[in-house]
Amino acid sequence: MTPSPACLARQIEQLSEIGRTVQGGVSRLAFTREDMAGRALLRGWMQEAGLEPERDPVGNLIGTLPGNRPGAPTLACGSHIDTVVNAGKYDGIVGMLAAVECARVLHKQGGLNCTLKVINFVMEESSRFGAGYGFGSRVMAGLPISKQELFARDRSKVLLARAVQELEGWETNSRIATERTALRETEKDIENSRFDWSSVRAFVELHIEQGPVLERAGKPIGIVTAVAAPTRLHLEIAGESNHSGTTPMDLRHDALAAAAEMILAVETLAAQSDTRKVVATVGVIQNEPNVMNVIPGRVELRVDIRSADAAAKRVYTETITESIRAIAARRAVGIELTTLTDETPVTFSDTVIGAIERACVARGIDALYLPSGAGHDAAHIARVAPTGMLFIPSRGGISHDPREFSSSDEIGCGAEVLVKSLVELDKLSD
Repeated sequence: MTPSPACLARQIEQLSEIGRTVQGGVSRLAFTREDMAGRALLRGWMQEAGLEPERDPVGNLIGTLPGNRPGAPTLACGSHIDTVVNAGKYDGIVGMLAAVECARVLHKQGGLNCTLKVINFVMEESSRFGAGYGFGSRVMAGLPISKQELFARDRSKVLLARAVQELEGWETNSRIATERTALRETEKDIENSRFDWSSVRAFVELHIEQGPVLERAGKPIGIVTAVAAPTRLHLEIAGESNHSGTTPMDLRHDALAAAAEMILAVETLAAQSDTRKVVATVGVIQNEPNVMNVIPGRVELRVDIRSADAAAKRVYTETITESIRAIAARRAVGIELTTLTDETPVTFSDTVIGAIERACVARGIDALYLPSGAGHDAAHIARVAPTGMLFIPSRGGISHDPREFSSSDEIGCGAEVLVKSLVELDKLSD
């Protein structure tokens, strides 16, 4: 018995109707009514698959398929179903529904020696509150959640801590009469939602690639070796505003011209980085006074640098920092450079990678090894338990857009490799 591509396709379509946008996409932001409706549907599917679902205090939904051997370790898999604004219908959803479908197959076959936990992580996407990604997985992993993050607000000024307390329509609860009360109660809920990973042998997440590599290589499965982490820089460039018509070119201190050179340096140095292990983007430009006939006097840039190789990222960051300072000195503008965040890439478990390899070999699949440039819940779980990921192709590499697409055959293949990987990991308990 194998996972059913038809069942998965049907469930994907049903779930995509919750939060459907006029543009043909899906908006199912975390802790909204659409998110709650989607997770209620998911809970029902978990029960139909033979799982025993329960929700932790912050909203993570955990389905359990009891194991056949007392004392055997636990296996876990899962993903998320919340989306960005006007998203596609596959990001996160494929991995989540495939995990439930794998549980159904295993339940029909008599289960595993190990207990299986199928986890729906709450608020993987940071779209609603602009906080860090993977809120639910970070909570379960016991990773820090700052008060600043809990005080983040959405566009309607709703506090993240209040949204957690209003989960499942608790808005009339007297506990959340004030925002301070909501913060205090949410901090307690975070503490009570930490999961005990000590007996977990492995966590596996299936996901669409969200990039073009597998499709271009003609490979049906990607075995993910690591997840890239960002280093983010904030640059303030101080030039001198002056009249654009009366100031000679050799007497200008044009902050925007200096910024333009810095932006090109960010791109050029990334393209030249060691075996192209680094990607870098200037995603924010603020220009002042932003007037046609005034030489720009101040520019703010934000630089996003990512790599799955910590050493390559460090070398690039040092090199681009030196280049930026040299450009500023040559152009006689001031520069203030601040590191906003500097995260460490995550490398996945050789044990889990080996199980995915064996699952691919058993199906005759020539898989491709690749890092993930995007963050995932699995990256947080990897810090507390042996973890691995597998990718399926994304048509055109498009994601976070209504055009996002993976075929039923590709999804079915990924689900089959996932269930075989779980069986391989279960064998290790013998």
